[in-house]
Amino acid sequence: MKITKTMLAGFALGSLLVAGAAQAEHNLNVVINAYDTTIPELNVEGVTVKNIRAFNVLNEPEALVVKKGDKVNIVVENKSPISEGFSIDAYGVKEVLKAGETKTISFTADKEGAFNVYCQLHPQNIHLPGSLNVIE
Repeated sequence: MKITKTMLAGFALGSLLVAGAAQAEHNLNVVINAYDTTIPELNVEGVTVKNIRAFNVLNEPEALVVKKGDKVNIVVENKSPISEGFSIDAYGVKEVLKAGETKTISFTADKEGAFNVYCQLHPQNIHLPGSLNVIE
């Protein structure tokens, strides 16, 4: 009888420890948006510039925060009119999304720190980088 109670207590304690150590799961959504702005004419300090075009791509939200050990699922939707990249070097993520495409990227956040999220297809001054922040 004592052995059975001890075994049951050990099993219950073991179950609680395993449940407490289970990793959390984070489901995040990122939208890659392109902003194409044309200014027909601009006058700055007596200098007139015509037909200025600015094109920037931005991950929204820019910063993602998860805890170390968490399972991370990022649903990335590309709303840019062209293919865009989504990379996080520290986690071996290097995806290409065609215009209008949505992909789910999954990994376990096993490294603590701040990591760049960027487009590997275009120059950094066009596609503004974001960050993945893995906290303890």
